[in-house]
Amino acid sequence: MRTRLLSLVLVAACSSPAPKQPAAPAPEPAPEPAPGKPEPHMEKAAAKMSLSQSGIVPTWIDKSADPCTDFFAYACGGFTKTAAIPPDRASWGAIQLVQKDNEEFLRKVLDDAAKAPNDKLGTYYAACMDEDGIEKLGITPIQPFLDEIASKPASDALLTLQAAGFTPFFDLQPSQDFADATKVIASIDQAGLGLPDRKYYLESKGTMPKTRAAYQAHVQRMFALLGSKKAKAQAANAFRIETALAKLQQDEVVRRDPHAIYHRVDLDGLTKKVAPTFPWGHYLEVLGIPGVTAITVNDPKYYTAIARMLKAEKPEALRDYLTWTVLRESANDLGKPWVDEAFTMQKELSGVKELPPRWRRCVHRVDADLGELLGQSYVKARFGGDSKSRAVDLTKTVLGAMRGELDHLPWMDDATRTAAKAKLDKMAYLVGYPETWRTYAFEITRTDFAKNVQAATTWELRRQLAKIGKPVDRNDWQMTPPTVNAYYDPTLNELALPAGQLQAPFFGATFHPAVNFGSTGGGTIGHEMTHGFDDEGSQFDADGNLRDWWSASTKKQFAAATTCVVDQYSHYEAVPGVKLDGKLTAGENIADNGGVKLAFEAYHAWRTGKQVPEVDGYTDDQVYFLAYAQSWCEKATPVLLETMAHSNPHSPPMWRVNGVIVNQPGFGAAFSCKAGTPMNPGKQCSVW
Repeated sequence: MRTRLLSLVLVAACSSPAPKQPAAPAPEPAPEPAPGKPEPHMEKAAAKMSLSQSGIVPTWIDKSADPCTDFFAYACGGFTKTAAIPPDRASWGAIQLVQKDNEEFLRKVLDDAAKAPNDKLGTYYAACMDEDGIEKLGITPIQPFLDEIASKPASDALLTLQAAGFTPFFDLQPSQDFADATKVIASIDQAGLGLPDRKYYLESKGTMPKTRAAYQAHVQRMFALLGSKKAKAQAANAFRIETALAKLQQDEVVRRDPHAIYHRVDLDGLTKKVAPTFPWGHYLEVLGIPGVTAITVNDPKYYTAIARMLKAEKPEALRDYLTWTVLRESANDLGKPWVDEAFTMQKELSGVKELPPRWRRCVHRVDADLGELLGQSYVKARFGGDSKSRAVDLTKTVLGAMRGELDHLPWMDDATRTAAKAKLDKMAYLVGYPETWRTYAFEITRTDFAKNVQAATTWELRRQLAKIGKPVDRNDWQMTPPTVNAYYDPTLNELALPAGQLQAPFFGATFHPAVNFGSTGGGTIGHEMTHGFDDEGSQFDADGNLRDWWSASTKKQFAAATTCVVDQYSHYEAVPGVKLDGKLTAGENIADNGGVKLAFEAYHAWRTGKQVPEVDGYTDDQVYFLAYAQSWCEKATPVLLETMAHSNPHSPPMWRVNGVIVNQPGFGAAFSCKAGTPMNPGKQCSVW
């Protein structure tokens, strides 16, 4: 689907030549393995390892900092004091180092592919890199959509845009039915804003007023690029309608409650009760799914209001809003003036100073549109041997620890405990890459990049819509193999760990097992696993159905434990004067805290009866916590940190370390922190 502004802000991008950075050096050679089959996660006989051999980056540690006072400063201070954020990035750290390495590898793959005349990846990449050809086409690629908007009623033009993958007002995608996870139904959800969150239109916290003014000026300049003499008035119309949408839309805290975004109204309810003046039947025909009747909407009132707006709003204002939607969602596929203008808002929202080089943007575009084709080369080169089996073993070990933890949770009664174990036993996991690779059945050309993007967008939209009414495909990945990230899907009760995340410095065959457990086991596997039982995931049962399977007493005590986490993080500042939203970040914070705790227990259970290498100067428990913390070593621009605080469900890196460490039962003993010190305060929030 088309990339929206927020994803452009928050996605890590590769870099042009930048100041010399403190990198994550390759570990020193590790001791030779003992004869015979190695234990999972542990190939080496008991021996001594240097800190570097273990997988920890020694130069990132700041020994002048007190680990009991500020563990982020201790584990990452050597990095944050010396690293410079490249001018074409908004952040720089462990994650970005892996991304940069991945991007450079994929660039080589695509450069080679582009030399072949009929290679699909090479053709797509070559068209993206053909800046002269893109410039010559001007706005020709979007002219048919602009003509449609200018010549037809807004409701008709809206249908054409939706069928092409644009998302004015709302969006339709397949979704597992929350009430019956075996079925895929149509889900219509709010959409149509150009700023990261509705707050930017309605509130005046921090730099929001400045950002709002910058956005309005940006919209006007975009219309001016079209050659319009009414750019100011058109921008005002578009912004006014977006503001009206923002007032109608649910905020992100409300949307954390699955019950708030699931309303099974079906086609009959849409056409007779919710929004009878909107041509829903024709809309589904245009999308190519005329027989679909099973439909849920996020909020019926929103669609009633949208239908009313389409009838009552001035036609020229609706045209301006629809035109702006096309410009906003297509700008990066057009020539340099459009790309440069789109970048002004990236700068405003992220603090990035320079536009990333063309090759890097094209690598990301190919990954977005042909990701599983591109990912095959990545997997072959970067995730071979027993990498997958190691990650599977680690996943199983953390799963086992969580099952054991269920027996000791003081706030969970026996009936709920039994149901929770059933959910954990059914939790599936995808590791590394798909078992069957996706094929991309659309035509592309070397001479029209925007046409290729449109073909890819339309094909993916059709692929998604074709799922409606079909059996659920549990092996359909939502991320590409090179992605440095992971996810948990509550309707599938399934977590996914792409190969890109299972790389050094997070995971390595020669790493000390405490490093693999601390970084990947806790920060990724345990984190995603815990999402199945956070404030949102806990409302879905073992089969992925939205169902109340917790006893009243357990729910009450869980809510109290969650409130502790909400209150804790609400006191933290992203930047001076801007505090985190503890409710918005609750799920991610619960997952961070639970994941690290569970993987620590998993490591202790795993190492029982085994000999693990000694690490010079550190115990393996200290190495465990260092590994977790160093996975979040990162510097970010103040602008990006503030944007995250307003719109992102994740806490900034510093608080993903220190906010977690203060709640870890094993940390105080590991670093000999006295009770009452900042990192061992005594009172701890404990959900999982």
